[in-house]
Amino acid sequence: MTARRDGEEAMDPFHDEVGYLLWEKSTGQVMRVVVFGRGIAIIADGDAGSHDSELHFRAKPGDPSYGILQNKYLLNRAEIKNFESVFTFHDDGTFSYTSDLLLKLTATGTEMHHTDKNTLHLAKVTIRG
Repeated sequence: MTARRDGEEAMDPFHDEVGYLLWEKSTGQVMRVVVFGRGIAIIADGDAGSHDSELHFRAKPGDPSYGILQNKYLLNRAEIKNFESVFTFHDDGTFSYTSDLLLKLTATGTEMHHTDKNTLHLAKVTIRG
C-alpha cells in the first residue's frame, strides 16, 4: 500500500508498506507480515477458518514468534507497545481494514493510538493494445 495526500498524487508518498497474509489450514492460524517503509516490521497472528469473513491480528514487541521490530530512530521517539488489526471481507466484494499501533511517546511519556482504516474496492482495468 502506498498513501499520498489528496492533491499530492505526483509527489513521493508519505507512507508505504508491503506485506502478505499466510494461512495455515491445518492449525487455523493466520499471519499478517508487514513492513513499513520508515523502519517497522511486524509479524502478527490470529485464528481463522476457511469461511471467516473477519480476521483479527495482534503482535507485541519482544514476542519470539509474533512480534514487532523498529529502527533505533523511531524507537527513541515513539516505542511501539502493541499492534492490532482487523480485516473484514464484505459480501459486496469490498474489503475493509483497521490497524492500531499503541505508541509510547518519549517526549511526553504518554501513550497514543496511531490508527488507520479504509475500505478498498476492486477496480477492473481494461487494457487496449
